Amino acid sequence: MEHERHHLQFVYTVLTKPDGFSGPVFSAVGLCDDRQISYYCNEEQTWKRDRSDAEIWRYTEEPHDPRDWFINLVNTLTNCTSSRCDGLHTLQKRIGCEVEKHPDGSVMNVNAFDEYGYDGEDFIAFDTDIMQWKDKSPKAKETKIKLDAYRNRNQYLQSYLNNCIHWISTFNALIITPPALYMFTSEVPHDQSKLILTCLATGFHPKHIEMNITLNNITLQPFNSTGVRPNNNETFQMRTSVVINKDDKQGYECHVLHSGQTFTKSWDGNLESGRHHWTAVAAGAFGIVVLCIMSLIYKNRR
Repeated sequence: MEHERHHLQFVYTVLTKPDGFSGPVFSAVGLCDDRQISYYCNEEQTWKRDRSDAEIWRYTEEPHDPRDWFINLVNTLTNCTSSRCDGLHTLQKRIGCEVEKHPDGSVMNVNAFDEYGYDGEDFIAFDTDIMQWKDKSPKAKETKIKLDAYRNRNQYLQSYLNNCIHWISTFNALIITPPALYMFTSEVPHDQSKLILTCLATGFHPKHIEMNITLNNITLQPFNSTGVRPNNNETFQMRTSVVINKDDKQGYECHVLHSGQTFTKSWDGNLESGRHHWTAVAAGAFGIVVLCIMSLIYKNRR
C-alpha cells in the first residue's frame, strides 16, 4: 500500500549572464505537494501567491533570503560581475520539508532540507542538528566556511525548517478533491470474445491514489495502467484496464483509495465506448506536454 506523502518547498534558480543572454537570471516558486502556490515576481521584486490557501499561509511563509543574496552568491562562485561573465552557470536552491504518513495518518518519516546545486551537481546542504553546512563538492569548501560564519542567518534557517517540520507533520491534506470514476469498454484486437474493461479516475487532488478492478470482490491482474498523470487544472487522473470475457457483465467493480477514503464504481454491463471520456485523457496529455516543454527550457538554460 502506498504511503501518503506531502511536501512544502521553495525552489530557486539563478543564472549567470553571459554576453548575448537576454533571459531572466532569477526565478523562484513555492510548491505545496504538486501544485504551485507562489512565485517570485522579478518586476516587483516580491513574492506573489497564486492561490488563496489561507490554511497554508497561516502556518508558513516564503523564506526571507532576498534575490540579491543568490545573485551575489552565484557571481562569487563563478568569478563573474553583474554585467560580465564568460559562460552560463546555474545555482539552484531547494528549501522545505516533507512527510510520509501511514494510511491512518500517523507520521512515518519527516525530513527538512536546505540544499544547493551548482551546474547540475550537489553542492552544499544545511544540517539543522548542528546548525552548520555540509559541503557536497570539493568546490564548496570555501562556501561552507563563509556560510557557517553567518550565525544569525543559520539560526533563522533552523527556526524556519523546524516550523516547516511542525506544520507538515500536522498537515491533513487541506485541499482534497475526490476522484470522479468512470467505467467503459473497448474491443480486444483479434479476439471478439474478449473486452478491455477500463476504470478512469480523474479530477482528484492530491495525486497519491490506489486503484484496482475486482470481479466478485477478487482483485484482477491489470492489463494496463497509466499511472498517475496530471490534468491541466492542477488535478490528476489515472486509468487501469483488465481483460474480461465479453459475456461476463456482472460483478465488476472499480475501487479507488484516495486521501484515506475508498470510492467504488460498479460496471453496469453497458458496452459503451470510452471515446467520450477522452477529453479527460487529453487534458492529462496536455499537462504532460507542458511539463515536457518546461523541462526542455530548463535543460537548455543549464
